[in-house]
Amino acid sequence: MNPRILLLLVFFNPLLSFAQTDSAMISKPKAYPGWSFWLPGATHFLDGRPAEGIAFATLEVSGLVSGIVLDKKLRTESSSPYYNFPLLIGMQAYNVDKTDWLRQQLKLLKYYQPDFKYDPITFRELLKAPYQPKNFFTPINGGFIALALGQLLLANRFAEYTYADVDKMYLVNKWIPKNDALAVYGTVSMAAAFGAGVGEEYYFRNGFMPIWDYKYGQKKGLIFSSLFFGSMHLGNLLFSSNPDIPGTLLQVAEASIAGYILGRDVQKRGYNIGPAVAAHTWYDFTLMLGSFLIDPKNNFLGVNMFFKL
Repeated sequence: MNPRILLLLVFFNPLLSFAQTDSAMISKPKAYPGWSFWLPGATHFLDGRPAEGIAFATLEVSGLVSGIVLDKKLRTESSSPYYNFPLLIGMQAYNVDKTDWLRQQLKLLKYYQPDFKYDPITFRELLKAPYQPKNFFTPINGGFIALALGQLLLANRFAEYTYADVDKMYLVNKWIPKNDALAVYGTVSMAAAFGAGVGEEYYFRNGFMPIWDYKYGQKKGLIFSSLFFGSMHLGNLLFSSNPDIPGTLLQVAEASIAGYILGRDVQKRGYNIGPAVAAHTWYDFTLMLGSFLIDPKNNFLGVNMFFKL
């Protein structure tokens, strides 16, 4: 179970119990049954969207099962905390899936507290957010992509090989050709980046931050949510066979700063999270795929490469 999702379940339900009903509202939004939080795709089925439910349930269950079956093998092939990419994709699919559950919780909070501010973006619009021009062509997205490119160029100064030197990649008991390796790596990178950008931005910049803004003011809400977002990256220590504590602490600090910048942008836009979702998604994708192209020996997923002699 993703600890970020579990924290959300613990955090949001008590808020509803202490809320005050606004009699001016015509109808109260429905509440999903508790079990729908745990069952993959459940909220989509309950809302009469079976295609979505089947798609998410398939991704989540297949990712979980494949990750468990292949865990020992994948762990021996990589020391990266992201070594188990089937499980990573399954967890990210779950993160995105459960934004639908959180969406309804936020609607209920809005019902009880009409002056509460957040982005009421629909689930389908949320999925499209990283690819919409209005979100992609923004200063925040351009800045984060530029930051990722800068980090990659810095790493390239110490790279021993580039993508041009790759002959093949070792993946689950077999070597695959260079071009196939790029296709696999690119697909995994996009899936992981999309899940992080959509899921994490919705939870932290459209869930925790707006609620803490409402309770404590925007300044404190922004700081609290940014630090909380950064601290969640300590979980990477649990997924590495050789934990890099200094590197993880640096990542926590970087994520906290990034969370602050993204959160401030969301606040300035009146809680429109679209540009932040795009910025997070394309930053992660640029770093992940770029690590393969610029420094494949030290790629983000930690998979083994065979280079031309």
